[in-house]
Amino acid sequence: MSMIYKDIIRYNTRNDVEPVLSPWFQAKLRQLIDIGVYADSKDVLRKGLVTQLIEYKNKFNVDTVVFGMSGGIDSALSASLFKAAGWRVIGCTLPIDQNPEETDRGVEACTALDIEHIQIDLTDTYNAYLDNACKEVDSKLTAREFDDKPERVRAGNIRARLRMITLYNLANKFGGIVGSTDNFSELSAGFWTLHGDVGDVAPIQSLNKSWEVPMLAEHMGVPQSIVKATPTDGLGVDAGDEAQFGFSYLEFDIVLYALLNNIFAEEGSDNEDTIKFNAIKDKVRQTVYKRINPVNLDHPIKGSALYDALQNLDDNLIGE
Repeated sequence: MSMIYKDIIRYNTRNDVEPVLSPWFQAKLRQLIDIGVYADSKDVLRKGLVTQLIEYKNKFNVDTVVFGMSGGIDSALSASLFKAAGWRVIGCTLPIDQNPEETDRGVEACTALDIEHIQIDLTDTYNAYLDNACKEVDSKLTAREFDDKPERVRAGNIRARLRMITLYNLANKFGGIVGSTDNFSELSAGFWTLHGDVGDVAPIQSLNKSWEVPMLAEHMGVPQSIVKATPTDGLGVDAGDEAQFGFSYLEFDIVLYALLNNIFAEEGSDNEDTIKFNAIKDKVRQTVYKRINPVNLDHPIKGSALYDALQNLDDNLIGE
Protein backbone atom coordinates (compact mmCIF):
# COMPACT_ATOMS: atom_id res chain seq x y z
CA MET A 1 0.00 0.00 0.00
CA SER A 2 1.49 3.34 -1.06
CA MET A 3 2.17 6.18 1.37
CA ILE A 4 -0.28 8.40 -0.52
CA TYR A 5 -3.02 5.78 -0.13
CA LYS A 6 -2.32 5.58 3.61
CA ASP A 7 -2.40 9.37 3.94
CA ILE A 8 -5.70 9.57 2.04
CA ILE A 9 -7.22 7.11 4.50
CA ARG A 10 -5.76 9.10 7.41
CA TYR A 11 -7.16 12.40 6.17
CA ASN A 12 -10.61 10.86 5.73
CA THR A 13 -10.75 9.15 9.12
CA ARG A 14 -13.59 10.50 11.27
CA ASN A 15 -13.59 10.14 15.05
CA ASP A 16 -10.81 7.53 14.81
CA VAL A 17 -12.92 5.42 12.41
CA GLU A 18 -11.22 4.79 9.08
CA PRO A 19 -13.31 5.01 5.90
CA VAL A 20 -14.51 1.69 4.53
CA LEU A 21 -14.18 1.53 0.76
CA SER A 22 -15.63 -1.27 -1.32
CA PRO A 23 -13.23 -3.16 -3.63
CA TRP A 24 -14.53 -1.12 -6.57
CA PHE A 25 -13.88 2.21 -4.84
CA GLN A 26 -10.45 1.00 -3.72
CA ALA A 27 -9.55 0.05 -7.30
CA LYS A 28 -10.69 3.42 -8.63
CA LEU A 29 -8.71 5.26 -5.96
CA ARG A 30 -5.56 3.36 -6.88
CA GLN A 31 -6.13 4.26 -10.53
CA LEU A 32 -6.42 7.92 -9.61
CA ILE A 33 -3.18 7.68 -7.64
CA ASP A 34 -1.48 6.00 -10.61
CA ILE A 35 -2.48 8.78 -13.03
CA GLY A 36 -1.40 11.50 -10.60
CA VAL A 37 -4.79 12.91 -9.52
CA TYR A 38 -3.75 12.10 -5.95
CA ALA A 39 -0.11 13.14 -5.72
CA ASP A 40 2.26 14.77 -3.24
CA SER A 41 1.92 18.27 -4.68
CA LYS A 42 1.76 20.42 -1.54
CA ASP A 43 4.82 22.55 -2.39
CA VAL A 44 3.57 23.28 -5.90
CA LEU A 45 0.07 24.05 -4.64
CA ARG A 46 1.34 26.41 -1.95
CA LYS A 47 3.65 28.31 -4.27
CA GLY A 48 1.09 28.57 -7.08
CA LEU A 49 -1.80 29.76 -4.91
CA VAL A 50 0.28 32.21 -2.87
CA THR A 51 1.73 33.67 -6.07
CA GLN A 52 -1.77 34.25 -7.47
CA LEU A 53 -2.90 35.95 -4.26
CA ILE A 54 0.11 38.26 -4.39
CA GLU A 55 -0.67 39.09 -8.02
CA TYR A 56 -4.31 39.82 -7.19
CA LYS A 57 -3.26 42.08 -4.29
CA ASN A 58 -0.93 44.07 -6.52
CA LYS A 59 -3.27 44.19 -9.51
CA PHE A 60 -6.28 45.54 -7.62
CA ASN A 61 -4.40 47.46 -4.92
CA VAL A 62 -6.15 45.72 -2.03
CA ASP A 63 -4.40 43.98 0.84
CA THR A 64 -7.08 43.18 3.44
CA VAL A 65 -9.35 40.15 3.48
CA VAL A 66 -12.13 39.20 5.88
CA PHE A 67 -12.99 35.54 6.51
CA GLY A 68 -15.74 33.73 8.33
CA MET A 69 -13.83 31.25 10.52
CA SER A 70 -16.18 28.31 10.95
CA GLY A 71 -13.73 26.15 12.85
CA GLY A 72 -13.33 23.97 9.77
CA ILE A 73 -10.34 23.14 7.63
CA ASP A 74 -11.42 25.12 4.55
CA SER A 75 -11.59 28.52 6.24
CA ALA A 76 -8.36 27.88 8.16
CA LEU A 77 -6.47 26.85 5.02
CA SER A 78 -7.86 29.76 3.00
CA ALA A 79 -6.84 32.26 5.69
CA SER A 80 -3.35 30.73 5.91
CA LEU A 81 -2.78 31.17 2.17
CA PHE A 82 -3.75 34.85 2.26
CA LYS A 83 -1.50 35.31 5.30
CA ALA A 84 1.41 33.71 3.45
CA ALA A 85 0.78 36.08 0.54
CA GLY A 86 1.27 39.12 2.78
CA TRP A 87 -2.37 40.12 3.22
CA ARG A 88 -3.90 41.54 6.38
CA VAL A 89 -6.28 38.72 7.36
CA ILE A 90 -9.21 39.30 9.71
CA GLY A 91 -10.87 36.10 10.91
CA CYS A 92 -14.45 36.37 12.17
CA THR A 93 -16.29 33.84 14.30
CA LEU A 94 -20.02 34.40 13.83
CA PRO A 95 -21.89 31.92 16.04
CA ILE A 96 -25.63 31.39 15.66
CA ASP A 97 -26.80 28.89 18.30
CA GLN A 98 -23.47 27.30 17.48
CA ASN A 99 -21.79 24.20 18.84
CA PRO A 100 -19.19 25.88 21.10
CA GLU A 101 -16.50 23.46 19.91
CA GLU A 102 -16.83 24.80 16.36
CA THR A 103 -16.50 28.40 17.52
CA ASP A 104 -13.55 27.48 19.72
CA ARG A 105 -11.78 25.89 16.74
CA GLY A 106 -12.35 29.06 14.74
CA VAL A 107 -10.67 31.07 17.49
CA GLU A 108 -7.90 28.46 17.70
CA ALA A 109 -7.26 28.80 13.96
CA CYS A 110 -6.93 32.59 14.24
CA THR A 111 -4.46 32.22 17.10
CA ALA A 112 -2.40 29.49 15.43
CA LEU A 113 -2.22 31.39 12.14
CA ASP A 114 -1.47 34.70 13.90
CA ILE A 115 -4.31 36.61 12.26
CA GLU A 116 -6.68 39.18 13.71
CA HIS A 117 -9.89 37.91 15.28
CA ILE A 118 -13.36 39.41 15.68
CA GLN A 119 -16.34 37.60 17.21
CA ILE A 120 -19.92 38.72 16.62
CA ASP A 121 -22.72 36.57 18.03
CA LEU A 122 -25.56 36.67 15.50
CA THR A 123 -27.98 34.48 17.48
CA ASP A 124 -30.28 37.36 18.47
CA THR A 125 -30.22 38.75 14.92
CA TYR A 126 -31.10 35.32 13.51
CA ASN A 127 -33.96 34.83 15.97
CA ALA A 128 -35.30 38.32 15.26
CA TYR A 129 -35.29 37.53 11.54
CA LEU A 130 -37.26 34.32 12.06
CA ASP A 131 -39.71 36.07 14.36
CA ASN A 132 -40.31 39.03 12.07
CA ALA A 133 -39.38 38.48 8.43
CA CYS A 134 -40.67 34.89 8.37
CA LYS A 135 -43.85 35.45 10.37
CA GLU A 136 -46.23 35.94 7.42
CA VAL A 137 -44.47 33.87 4.77
CA ASP A 138 -42.79 30.96 6.55
CA SER A 139 -44.62 30.18 9.78
CA LYS A 140 -42.73 26.93 10.31
CA LEU A 141 -39.46 28.81 10.72
CA THR A 142 -41.08 31.34 13.03
CA ALA A 143 -42.39 28.44 15.13
CA ARG A 144 -38.94 26.77 15.00
CA GLU A 145 -40.43 23.66 13.40
CA PHE A 146 -37.21 22.15 12.10
CA ASP A 147 -38.24 18.48 12.07
CA ASP A 148 -38.12 18.20 8.28
CA LYS A 149 -35.02 18.74 6.17
CA PRO A 150 -36.52 21.47 3.91
CA GLU A 151 -37.09 23.65 6.98
CA ARG A 152 -33.57 22.99 8.27
CA VAL A 153 -32.11 23.86 4.88
CA ARG A 154 -34.03 27.15 4.67
CA ALA A 155 -33.03 28.07 8.21
CA GLY A 156 -29.42 27.14 7.43
CA ASN A 157 -29.42 29.33 4.34
CA ILE A 158 -30.65 32.27 6.43
CA ARG A 159 -27.74 31.72 8.82
CA ALA A 160 -25.25 31.71 5.94
CA ARG A 161 -26.66 34.89 4.41
CA LEU A 162 -26.73 36.76 7.72
CA ARG A 163 -23.07 35.89 8.16
CA MET A 164 -22.26 37.11 4.66
CA ILE A 165 -24.03 40.44 5.33
CA THR A 166 -21.82 40.80 8.39
CA LEU A 167 -18.62 39.90 6.54
CA TYR A 168 -19.28 42.36 3.72
CA ASN A 169 -19.99 45.12 6.20
CA LEU A 170 -16.66 44.43 7.90
CA ALA A 171 -14.83 44.21 4.57
CA ASN A 172 -16.23 47.61 3.66
CA LYS A 173 -15.24 49.02 7.06
CA PHE A 174 -11.64 47.81 6.70
CA GLY A 175 -11.32 48.58 2.99
CA GLY A 176 -10.91 44.96 1.95
CA ILE A 177 -12.62 42.00 0.33
CA VAL A 178 -14.41 38.88 1.56
CA GLY A 179 -12.62 35.57 1.13
CA SER A 180 -14.42 32.45 -0.09
CA THR A 181 -13.67 29.11 1.50
CA ASP A 182 -15.34 26.63 -0.87
CA ASN A 183 -13.31 23.77 -2.34
CA PHE A 184 -13.66 21.93 -5.65
CA SER A 185 -15.63 19.05 -4.15
CA GLU A 186 -18.20 21.47 -2.70
CA LEU A 187 -18.28 23.38 -5.99
CA SER A 188 -18.99 20.18 -7.92
CA ALA A 189 -21.64 19.03 -5.43
CA GLY A 190 -23.33 22.43 -5.27
CA PHE A 191 -22.76 22.32 -1.53
CA TRP A 192 -22.94 25.99 -0.66
CA THR A 193 -25.55 28.70 -0.14
CA LEU A 194 -25.98 31.05 -3.08
CA HIS A 195 -25.05 34.56 -1.91
CA GLY A 196 -24.24 33.12 1.48
CA ASP A 197 -20.85 31.41 1.21
CA VAL A 198 -19.27 32.92 -1.88
CA GLY A 199 -17.11 36.00 -1.43
CA ASP A 200 -14.68 37.75 -3.77
CA VAL A 201 -11.63 35.48 -4.04
CA ALA A 202 -11.68 31.70 -3.59
CA PRO A 203 -8.12 30.43 -3.05
CA ILE A 204 -8.97 26.73 -2.65
CA GLN A 205 -11.88 26.30 -5.04
CA SER A 206 -9.71 24.18 -7.33
CA LEU A 207 -8.63 21.78 -4.54
CA ASN A 208 -10.45 18.57 -3.67
CA LYS A 209 -11.66 17.95 -0.13
CA SER A 210 -10.46 14.38 0.35
CA TRP A 211 -6.78 14.98 -0.39
CA GLU A 212 -5.47 18.36 -1.52
CA VAL A 213 -7.23 20.42 1.16
CA PRO A 214 -6.01 18.41 4.20
CA MET A 215 -2.58 17.78 2.67
CA LEU A 216 -2.00 21.49 2.09
CA ALA A 217 -3.59 22.51 5.40
CA GLU A 218 -1.19 20.28 7.30
CA HIS A 219 1.68 21.77 5.29
CA MET A 220 0.52 25.32 6.10
CA GLY A 221 0.46 24.71 9.84
CA VAL A 222 -3.28 24.43 10.39
CA PRO A 223 -3.79 22.76 13.82
CA GLN A 224 -4.39 19.01 13.76
CA SER A 225 -7.59 19.45 15.76
CA ILE A 226 -8.99 21.30 12.74
CA VAL A 227 -7.47 19.02 10.09
CA LYS A 228 -9.08 16.01 11.79
CA ALA A 229 -12.43 17.64 12.60
CA THR A 230 -15.59 16.12 11.10
CA PRO A 231 -16.61 18.34 8.14
CA THR A 232 -19.73 20.37 8.88
CA ASP A 233 -21.32 23.43 7.33
CA GLY A 234 -22.25 24.81 10.76
CA LEU A 235 -25.81 25.45 9.58
CA GLY A 236 -27.57 22.84 11.68
CA VAL A 237 -28.94 20.89 8.71
CA ASP A 238 -27.43 17.53 9.69
CA ALA A 239 -24.76 15.89 11.84
CA GLY A 240 -22.12 16.80 9.25
CA ASP A 241 -21.53 17.25 5.54
CA GLU A 242 -21.15 13.54 4.82
CA ALA A 243 -24.26 12.63 6.82
CA GLN A 244 -26.15 15.18 4.76
CA PHE A 245 -24.78 13.72 1.49
CA GLY A 246 -25.29 10.05 2.24
CA PHE A 247 -21.74 9.33 1.04
CA SER A 248 -18.27 10.42 2.10
CA TYR A 249 -16.17 13.16 0.52
CA LEU A 250 -13.68 10.47 -0.44
CA GLU A 251 -16.34 8.46 -2.29
CA PHE A 252 -17.61 11.63 -3.94
CA ASP A 253 -14.14 12.65 -5.11
CA ILE A 254 -13.33 9.18 -6.41
CA VAL A 255 -16.45 9.16 -8.59
CA LEU A 256 -16.01 12.81 -9.62
CA TYR A 257 -12.41 12.38 -10.74
CA ALA A 258 -13.14 9.04 -12.36
CA LEU A 259 -15.74 10.83 -14.48
CA LEU A 260 -13.50 13.83 -15.16
CA ASN A 261 -10.67 11.54 -16.28
CA ASN A 262 -12.87 9.12 -18.22
CA ILE A 263 -11.84 6.09 -16.19
CA PHE A 264 -15.26 5.17 -14.88
CA ALA A 265 -16.19 1.56 -15.53
CA GLU A 266 -18.79 -0.60 -13.81
CA GLU A 267 -16.70 -3.76 -13.88
CA GLY A 268 -16.29 -5.03 -10.34
CA SER A 269 -18.97 -2.77 -8.87
CA ASP A 270 -21.84 -4.12 -6.83
CA ASN A 271 -25.35 -2.78 -6.32
CA GLU A 272 -24.33 -0.47 -3.47
CA ASP A 273 -21.50 0.98 -5.58
CA THR A 274 -23.97 1.69 -8.39
CA ILE A 275 -26.40 3.37 -6.00
CA LYS A 276 -23.67 5.65 -4.65
CA PHE A 277 -22.34 6.39 -8.13
CA ASN A 278 -25.79 7.43 -9.36
CA ALA A 279 -26.41 9.50 -6.23
CA ILE A 280 -23.10 11.36 -6.73
CA LYS A 281 -23.73 11.91 -10.43
CA ASP A 282 -27.24 13.20 -9.63
CA LYS A 283 -25.77 15.56 -7.02
CA VAL A 284 -23.54 17.13 -9.67
CA ARG A 285 -26.30 17.22 -12.30
CA GLN A 286 -28.92 18.76 -10.03
CA THR A 287 -26.70 21.65 -8.94
CA VAL A 288 -25.51 22.89 -12.33
CA TYR A 289 -27.73 25.96 -11.93
CA LYS A 290 -25.66 27.10 -8.93
CA ARG A 291 -22.37 26.98 -10.82
CA ILE A 292 -23.67 29.18 -13.66
CA ASN A 293 -25.27 31.78 -11.38
CA PRO A 294 -25.94 34.50 -12.31
CA VAL A 295 -26.97 33.90 -15.90
CA ASN A 296 -26.41 37.05 -17.97
CA LEU A 297 -28.70 37.00 -21.01
CA ASP A 298 -27.34 38.31 -24.29
CA HIS A 299 -28.58 41.67 -25.56
CA PRO A 300 -31.36 40.95 -28.12
CA ILE A 301 -29.64 43.08 -30.76
CA LYS A 302 -25.97 43.23 -29.78
CA GLY A 303 -25.71 39.69 -28.45
CA SER A 304 -22.72 38.91 -26.25
CA ALA A 305 -20.57 41.57 -27.94
CA LEU A 306 -21.62 44.03 -25.24
CA TYR A 307 -20.09 41.83 -22.53
CA ASP A 308 -16.96 41.32 -24.61
CA ALA A 309 -16.58 45.08 -25.04
CA LEU A 310 -16.98 45.61 -21.29
CA GLN A 311 -14.36 42.95 -20.59
CA ASN A 312 -11.93 44.66 -22.97
CA LEU A 313 -12.60 47.98 -21.26
CA ASP A 314 -11.97 46.39 -17.85
CA ASP A 315 -8.68 44.92 -19.05
CA ASN A 316 -7.56 48.25 -20.48
CA LEU A 317 -8.49 50.21 -17.35
CA ILE A 318 -6.71 47.77 -15.06
CA GLY A 319 -3.64 47.99 -17.25
CA GLU A 320 -3.42 51.78 -17.02
